[in-house]
Amino acid sequence: MNLTKNHPPRKREAARYSPSCYEEGLYIQFLLKTKKQSFVRIGKSLGVSNQIVVNVVFGKRRSRKIESEIARILGKADWNEVVLDARSEVQKKPVEVIIREIEQNMKAGTKAVEEGIQNNEQVLIYSHDWSAALKAQREELAMAQAK
Repeated sequence: MNLTKNHPPRKREAARYSPSCYEEGLYIQFLLKTKKQSFVRIGKSLGVSNQIVVNVVFGKRRSRKIESEIARILGKADWNEVVLDARSEVQKKPVEVIIREIEQNMKAGTKAVEEGIQNNEQVLIYSHDWSAALKAQREELAMAQAK
């Protein structure tokens, strides 16, 4: 260890979450607490650190193992459904409106890619593949409207 220079310790930059992902993460955390679960408990059961679980919930990283475990705990089919419900609650919009917005963004992203413009913000929505979730939600809405 070199003690010749006395440098102050560097300050760590705070993690940067997009506001919507952060609020959705807080809502998912609330849902987990209602089920008597914590990030630490989930991390221990999966053999990962609680910080990795935090990063997955708040949209900073992906892990299918953690996402599927959280979806199982919350009684959802998959992670996309968890995020869709959280987004609906945070934005105070019905799920149908959220789905329509996602479809519009996906179309806009596809159009941008076709034009040769790489616009990741429009193509990726919370870093998830929404096609399966959208298909399931459309089928669910169609069955509900048929009744």
